[in-house]
Amino acid sequence: MTEPNGDAHQEAKARELHKEAIIVDGTQASNFVDPYFTVLRDAGVTVSLPTVAWIENLSESIKLVAEWYGKLERNKSVALQATTMDDIKRAKAEAKVAYVFAFQNVHPLENKIELLDLFYKLGLRMVQLTYNEKNLVGDGCGERTNAGLSDFGLKLIERMNDLDVIVDLSHVGDKTTDEAIEASKIVVCSHSNARALCKNVRNKTDEQIKAIAEKDGIMGVAAFPSFVKRTTMERGERPTLDDLLDHVDHIVNLVGSEHVGLGLDFVENVVQEEQTKGLLTRPDIWGLPTPNGVYEYAEGIAGIADLFNITRGLVARGYSDHDILNILGGNWIRVLERSLK
Repeated sequence: MTEPNGDAHQEAKARELHKEAIIVDGTQASNFVDPYFTVLRDAGVTVSLPTVAWIENLSESIKLVAEWYGKLERNKSVALQATTMDDIKRAKAEAKVAYVFAFQNVHPLENKIELLDLFYKLGLRMVQLTYNEKNLVGDGCGERTNAGLSDFGLKLIERMNDLDVIVDLSHVGDKTTDEAIEASKIVVCSHSNARALCKNVRNKTDEQIKAIAEKDGIMGVAAFPSFVKRTTMERGERPTLDDLLDHVDHIVNLVGSEHVGLGLDFVENVVQEEQTKGLLTRPDIWGLPTPNGVYEYAEGIAGIADLFNITRGLVARGYSDHDILNILGGNWIRVLERSLK
């Protein structure tokens, strides 16, 4: 007779926490068509770090930033750009989503460190050092070699440290990751899981997770299937929300609840056939599509509209209110406070 009441209590608590939390999604790679801004707001997101540029050159990246300015202006009733913590506080108070610009590669810099300053003035606050392959900074996680940071990479991190730009090590090779952690002032893996639970080079080892935590950084858990569970990668199966929460548990048990957050890495509003064709080029990283020919995110967290299911799952697993608020966004806010002045 007590189980329904218990379930109702958990549901009420989850809804209360979800409403109270400053929820941060540390990586968003979706196509931000105008209606999607409202979808994020309605899902409960307070802060999103969208991938503004990736493989684009300088000219193309400048145009993408300009497009983002236009999108934010058109959707100013539910969105704003964040370059300071006051912007994030205002977003929460006004029920809007604050957008902090991020790159998932250094290609937009065209190997010129001084261009980092330009993009910083335009709102850039997080840069991922590599994207699977080698670049002038170092090796990505998909390279057969395992070289560390180049001299250019060290100099770039020095300038990122000067500007308090967050160093993101998702997609980065192991030795480059290890050396970048040591060299970086503010460091995260914005969208990576635990390799101990899912053996994929995109995920991070326990030793790397510990090193990031020692720098007061965080791991943003990602819902992309081949980063969540090994069998999904090999068989084209779909993981579950529980599989994703297992990564949260592992990181919490390893380094504490203050070093895990969300970096769900959704790619919504794209042509699925084009996405699948691109991902099939690296099945060792991206795994296989499900039988219907697409890469489906973890069941129960298939898109940003399912965000509340994470809060519900954390409550069901017995996490304290304090820990849940930190995992949903408080830990990201602690990192962002060091970058956004």
